[in-house]
Amino acid sequence: MRAARAWTAVAAGVAGSAPPAFAQGAQARGGPSPTYLLVQALLALAVVIAIIYLIYFGLRRLSERQLGVTDRGPLQVIQAKHLGGDRWLYVVRIAKRTLVVGGGTGQVQPIADLGEMDLQGGSPDDGDRG
Repeated sequence: MRAARAWTAVAAGVAGSAPPAFAQGAQARGGPSPTYLLVQALLALAVVIAIIYLIYFGLRRLSERQLGVTDRGPLQVIQAKHLGGDRWLYVVRIAKRTLVVGGGTGQVQPIADLGEMDLQGGSPDDGDRG
């Protein structure tokens, strides 16, 4: 019988109009407005996105420096593709020649000489073809 009264009291408390005593003080004080909380969440999200972009562009610039990607000098790395493990495939331009070069641990091997090609990957320019 005692348990039934306890469950009845709990049910009445849940469905009742008065909140428990420990929650009455929280209701009276209020709290930050929903608009303030939304703005705070959006600002935190913007900061996280900005950090992700900074890391992305920083790593991109660092990898370009490691590969030696520059617009100056006779050697230009046009594109580099990671093939898995320690293997890479590079398209490089030396003076007017475009080469495909493969690289791995301690070795670099030429794969193909594409001849004189423009940087956009056009067809070889042999000059006097008929």
